[in-house]
Amino acid sequence: MKSQCGACKYVNQDYSEGLQAKFNAGVAVLQEAQLLSKARVLAPVSSPHPLAYRSLAKLAVRPARPNAIGFAQSYSPEGERLVNRFGIGLFASGSHDIVDMDSCPLHTQPIQNLLHDLRSELNRSPLTPYDEQRHTGQIRYIAIRAAHLTGELMITFVVTEPLKVELRRLISSLQRRGHKINSVHMNLNTEPGNAIFGGTTIRLAGSERLRESLCDLAFEVGPTSFFQVNPWQAINLYRRVEAVAGAATGSAPVAWDLYCGTGQISLVLARLGYRVLGVEENDAAVKDAEANARKNRLADSATFLAARVEDAEALLPSWSQSPSLIVVNPSRRGLAESTRKHVARMLANQPQARFLYVSCDVNTLARDLKVICELSGFQVRQVEPFDMFPQTDNMEWLAVLNRS
Repeated sequence: MKSQCGACKYVNQDYSEGLQAKFNAGVAVLQEAQLLSKARVLAPVSSPHPLAYRSLAKLAVRPARPNAIGFAQSYSPEGERLVNRFGIGLFASGSHDIVDMDSCPLHTQPIQNLLHDLRSELNRSPLTPYDEQRHTGQIRYIAIRAAHLTGELMITFVVTEPLKVELRRLISSLQRRGHKINSVHMNLNTEPGNAIFGGTTIRLAGSERLRESLCDLAFEVGPTSFFQVNPWQAINLYRRVEAVAGAATGSAPVAWDLYCGTGQISLVLARLGYRVLGVEENDAAVKDAEANARKNRLADSATFLAARVEDAEALLPSWSQSPSLIVVNPSRRGLAESTRKHVARMLANQPQARFLYVSCDVNTLARDLKVICELSGFQVRQVEPFDMFPQTDNMEWLAVLNRS
């Protein structure tokens, strides 16, 4: 994999060596930004599973090229060699050339088991792969999510036209081959460009959502909602957030969970006694979060707002406007400029508040924290990295800030 798609930078090294290398590189970024003078830097938390940890695969589908990197031959269940029409895998680094794969050392075993048979069934079907140059073909992407405790699978086909009958037949064939497919969706994306998902998702078979469990909380995750790709390590991260936040004290303390996804951190905080406002721009994820709050009997303590975080300032409920705890967990892009300034203003006016930043990109973390510290008077007190993405050069970082 390392020599093919470039994703597994450290896969051919001793795990501890790769972990230490990216920890050192991340600490250097934070030191260069002059953020660690008052901070305790904790040792990196290794992943419980250095391999086979990714519970989500988002795979591009394109016409097969016989000489492509990672090209895999396809066979029917009876052993008959099939014409390989489908290229399924990741884009090679810096290009849109498919690195074909029948397996990946990072994906969980149920996903790896599915990939080989999925290619076979697609090649046997009348379906066609998407050609992005000509904007023709039917299947653009396939997203596969696996529940980390049960192995149940959710499959979402991103297509250019409705294909209910054809996809249901394909899924039935895969289920006959023994795959534990619990939920199937079709997402329509007819627009050119690099976005994976379109705006319309239709359930084809099985459950609406995939069942998950983290930190003794039950979650249901929809096909386009965010959920941590390494659930085993996510438990370690959320337990640390729980420990740092501590049990809520005082009269109805408020916590913000910005970029809350399906509500994992929100519900951890609600269980501690905070009244939580979660903000998330993905409407489907907000619906999942609300359902998860009800499922865990925390709906009275967790409220969710469907909005971009940078647009949410004018939409905040009156009860939520003086948080004693702010947690942010943005995408790799980090915080928008207006969000950085808003958070800094809130902290400057709430000197007893605490601020937790969970980041999957140390560079945007350093950029955002530098601005927030300068504008608010807060300082970084503790930094702890979690190896959420073993074998790659990325980590998840938890930074804890306060004013005194």
